[in-house]
Amino acid sequence: MTSQLSTDVFTSEWSADGAVVVCIDGSPLRTDVITWAAEFAHRHSLWMRIVFVAPNTGDPNTSASPTGLFMEAIQIAESVSPDLRIRTDLISGENTAILTALTSEAALIVNPLIVTPQDDLTAPAPACSFATVGTSCESQATADLPVVVGLDGSAYSESALAIAFKEAEAASTELVVVHAAPPEAELSRNFAAGHAPQHSTPLTWQLSGWATLYPGVTIRQIEYDGPSVAILEQLSTEARLLVVGRRGRGSFDDTALGTTSSAMIRKAHCPVIVASEA
Repeated sequence: MTSQLSTDVFTSEWSADGAVVVCIDGSPLRTDVITWAAEFAHRHSLWMRIVFVAPNTGDPNTSASPTGLFMEAIQIAESVSPDLRIRTDLISGENTAILTALTSEAALIVNPLIVTPQDDLTAPAPACSFATVGTSCESQATADLPVVVGLDGSAYSESALAIAFKEAEAASTELVVVHAAPPEAELSRNFAAGHAPQHSTPLTWQLSGWATLYPGVTIRQIEYDGPSVAILEQLSTEARLLVVGRRGRGSFDDTALGTTSSAMIRKAHCPVIVASEA
């Protein structure tokens, strides 16, 4: 399929709803990130949107020209699937406006470049989940590895489960469900913010509905009495994907994400998806 190449700023006749969005800038492309995003989009029958984020200047083309990087990224993505639907866009402007434009049109943002300060009250709450692909990612070695999802019983757990089950089914692999008690300090912050975990809900009951929707997915449960960071980091060494819930509001700055998701972005040995609230 012929990919569309444009330099639209925010507005376009083509809708990117449901797209896997990859942000690039003037830096050399990371082939593994483009490849992972293309594989994810192909597996889940989604569009792929490659966005060049330009500096906030009067003429966005005063930065490195995006054309060569667009073509290189398209070539990498189409090597995954020639039929992948791809759109490219150049976006410039203020960070919050860019963040709003990207999150309102995406199913998933991969390795977001745009962050806003934690105390920026104008920053939008992300309307989509986002993924980080670490430098140790080797997609060719993940075919038989499981999807791992960390739960705490909150509303964010349902979002994480939805993503994890879909990925496990699409990849025809096992789902490892980890239910761990968060640290006491994080519990206090969550209660204060109105995000109280519902630990009284049995894990088996919570999973039963999802298991009915995805009968072909094999589930392995791990109950862990203590902080989840250590066990999730360990499991990520033999996982194709780790899914955790998002706790913060506003930006993609990991200081706003919560203890577990922030730690996993830095420590996990596999790609990580941080799920937005359902």
